[in-house]
Amino acid sequence: MPATLEAGMESQASDFIVAFSGKGSPIDASELDYSPSTIGLVDQVLNDFYEQKAELPEDLHFLASAYVFEVARREFGGRYLRGDDENPFVLVIGEPDCQIGVMIMGKVSGRAINGPEDSLSFFYEGIAPLVAKGVSATLI
Repeated sequence: MPATLEAGMESQASDFIVAFSGKGSPIDASELDYSPSTIGLVDQVLNDFYEQKAELPEDLHFLASAYVFEVARREFGGRYLRGDDENPFVLVIGEPDCQIGVMIMGKVSGRAINGPEDSLSFFYEGIAPLVAKGVSATLI
């Protein structure tokens, strides 16, 4: 068991990369370098579930969420807190000046169910303006 939520999320994000490292993977895991541009690759994985009308497995839901969380935490900093049923974890960015709660898990689930209208890339792009303005907000 990891010592902190941050260590646990890092481990799960790493497992997401490993999960797509095999031959025949729908994305090139070598590109998953935690840069914001790689959110599109996660979108691509989730879009496959949307197009096939397939249920997103719980373990993949968590791994994909962890990867997106870690991209955001590496870019903006922050800490993880426990959330609710739909978003068991929340990344809080901007403290002490503001609190921007980023609820990625519900968005990841929504992307697999609703398709492009729940774009993770679009969602992620909404973080930086809030950080720049230093306003408290919740992104869901």
